[in-house]
Amino acid sequence: MFYSNRLPMATTVLKFGGTSVQDADAIKRLIKIVESKAGQRLVVVSALAGVTNSLVEIVKLWEKKKSKAANEIIQKLKSRHLDVASNLEQKETSQIEKLFYDLSKKIKTRYKIKSTDAVYATGELASSLLISSAFKNAKWIDARDYIVTNSEFNNAQVDFKSSYKKSAKLVGLLQSHILITQGFIGANSKKLTTTLGRGGSDYSAAVFGAAIGAARVEIWTDVDGILSTDPRIVPEATAIPVLHFKEASEMAYFGAKVLHPATIFPAIEKKIPVIILNSKNPTNPGTTIAFDDTQKTNAICGIAFKKNITLVNIYSTRMLRAHGFLKSLFDVFAKHKLSVDLISTSEVNVSLTLDPNSDQKAIDSVKSELAKFSDVEVNNNRALISVIGGGIRTTSGLAAKIFNELIDTNIQMISMGASELNISFVVNSDQCDDVVRRLHRKLIN
Repeated sequence: MFYSNRLPMATTVLKFGGTSVQDADAIKRLIKIVESKAGQRLVVVSALAGVTNSLVEIVKLWEKKKSKAANEIIQKLKSRHLDVASNLEQKETSQIEKLFYDLSKKIKTRYKIKSTDAVYATGELASSLLISSAFKNAKWIDARDYIVTNSEFNNAQVDFKSSYKKSAKLVGLLQSHILITQGFIGANSKKLTTTLGRGGSDYSAAVFGAAIGAARVEIWTDVDGILSTDPRIVPEATAIPVLHFKEASEMAYFGAKVLHPATIFPAIEKKIPVIILNSKNPTNPGTTIAFDDTQKTNAICGIAFKKNITLVNIYSTRMLRAHGFLKSLFDVFAKHKLSVDLISTSEVNVSLTLDPNSDQKAIDSVKSELAKFSDVEVNNNRALISVIGGGIRTTSGLAAKIFNELIDTNIQMISMGASELNISFVVNSDQCDDVVRRLHRKLIN
């Protein structure tokens, strides 16, 4: 059973990512945005831009017993936060200083860190203290008192029942304060700090939003919403006004740098609108992730891609009229912990793609095992391109439009039908940018 408390006055959860809190100017913009909102507000913040990467480096140095080098990074982080506080005209910085003092002491004395998550949490704790002090009427709260997780450190799973029950206490606090808290972090049943993994701050915002029955969740970034493709390849890429959460999921899965719906699942489940906005351009309407197609106007929303994937072609006459062959095949991939992205099959042939981050040793091992009962061809440096939209299946002539545009391109694999939302195909990696530009011009511009 999930607990949900609908507040008497509309509540907005606002999450600000690292680039939206990177310095004093960014924090001043954040304050203006939050204070412009009516109703009750709960603000979830990430660490200052780049800080989490520095904390990861500190842990690596600590593990290599390079405490002096690790401490030098800690002192730089401390100075950076104190400089931001000074630019915000904050005189009371003892809590921030204590955070970095405690971390430095642990590193210097070779203190046995119970989990590296306790180090990684320093960034969010420090930024939230800075931001809370910059408001006139805000209250700092510790997310670890409300987000309950299991003990899978670095990628903890939220205990929704316990988290929602604890978050009920926030109802009273929101009546009189803007609440400032941290994304990315939580605590297990033993009060040990945990982190929620990639996209953790978005996830935190969604959990808080669902727990208190927020009217909306706003994700503030440094772009004008979710774009139709990567603007580094297609400068004329445009923000998508409305995106169904299934489309957003497809775009994220196939490589687009967008908000992944998995990170906002609690809000989606409660049908709380999620809006992606630009903190540097706050008047832009951004992108709304919707739950139905009534607001949508375009059959195609975007083009996503992954470069440097691996294409595996498997040929075996044993597949012909044989049952259980595909199970045996995918058992081999599962054994070596390789995740398959795309699949295309015929009577005696299977083609599939592997993620760019796949371990090469594992790929070699799979090839050796499969060679015992099939011919295997492994092709590296390929690119997976996906045309995505809710109208893929119902738009006549769309496939012809796509492949006529690419008549001079060597397409090595095609997948259509497994999903109602995408047509995907494989080309050489060095052709990817050109193909994306041509398709964007043909299908979207």
